[in-house]
Order: sequence, then structure tokens, then C-alpha cells
Amino acid sequence: MEAVIGLLVMILGVSHGVETYCDGRQDGAQCYGALGGTVVLQLMDNASEISKYQWSINTTTILIWRNNTFVINAIANRSFFTPSDGTFRINNLSWTDGGEYTLQIFGSDGQVSERRTLQLTIQVGYLPIMAGVLSALVILLVVGVAVICAQKKKQNNKPKEEEDHELTYADVRMVQQPVRQMQKKAETEVEVEYGQIKFPERPQQTVEPA
Repeated sequence: MEAVIGLLVMILGVSHGVETYCDGRQDGAQCYGALGGTVVLQLMDNASEISKYQWSINTTTILIWRNNTFVINAIANRSFFTPSDGTFRINNLSWTDGGEYTLQIFGSDGQVSERRTLQLTIQVGYLPIMAGVLSALVILLVVGVAVICAQKKKQNNKPKEEEDHELTYADVRMVQQPVRQMQKKAETEVEVEYGQIKFPERPQQTVEPA
């Protein structure tokens, strides 16, 4: 049981430690990330050469980068951006991180010079493993409870069997006692009969005079 729990903890830890990489420099890129894990998205080659860009998911703006600094970073607590290589890292992925992302790059004139999208899908591949471990844990718990109940039931039945044996022995002894009494009674009657047989023979003896 402890081994199963340890395996479950290990799987959860591995799930949270999974890191995937995706090249989002191509329009329409398909990216994947593990639930609870980390994804590294390659958005551009070098962000320091771009005066402004904006990144959003569906209709919600996540990032606005302008003059080598963030104007907006809605997920600053679990993300990290590296301007030198244009990679954006998102940690502790959740269901809400999945969706279509749109990157707009602006030129020096303030107009959109490039626009591309990427689709981020959150994978749930670790859930079947976790479900299997949980099922094994439940089975072990059920078996353990059944074994404990069986042992308790066996212990409860032992005193009853001993009492039954004692009662049986007592019955046997009580049956044997009348038999012995009858044997003693029979012997007494025989001795009395022998006494009665010997008693009448005594008067027949004659005594000669001296």
C-alpha cells in the first residue's frame, strides 16, 4: 500500500516536472504541454530588435512588449521571457492555458508588420496512469479490509467452538456415571445372593458329642 502511494506521488511529481518545447515561429504551429508541466514557446528569433509586439489568447491580451520592456504580462507569476532568443516559458500549465494564441509584431511606424497564430493543446496523458494507480490503491484497501474482517470473524468463532467441545465432554461424562452406578448395584446384588446361598447351608452341619 505504501509502495502504491509512493508511486502516485512520484507520478504527480513527474507530471509537474515535464517540460515541452514548441517552435511557434511558423504560422499555425501546433504546440502541446502537459497539465501541470512547463512549455517553452519559440515566438521569435530576437525580441530586442522588435520595437513592439502583442501576444493574446483568443480575445484576452497576455503580453505587450514595448521598447525592450513589458507593458503587460498577465501571467508574470508563472512565466519567464528571454528577449535574446525570443522564447516564452509558461510554468504550471492549467486548462485555461490551452487555446489559440495570436502574435502581432509592430513596426517602427506603429503598424502591424507580421501576424501569426499557434494552437496550444494541454495534454492529459498522465491522467490514465494516475487513475490506474488510484484504482490499485482502492483494490488494496478493499483487500486489506476483507482480510481484517476475516481474521476478526475467525477469532470470534474460536471461543464458540471451544464451548461446544466442553459441553460435549460434559454430556459424555454424565452419561457414563449412571453406567458405573448400575455396575456397582449389580455387584452388590450378586454379593447378597451369594450370602443368601451360603446362609441356609450352616444348620445342616452335625456336631458329634465328645
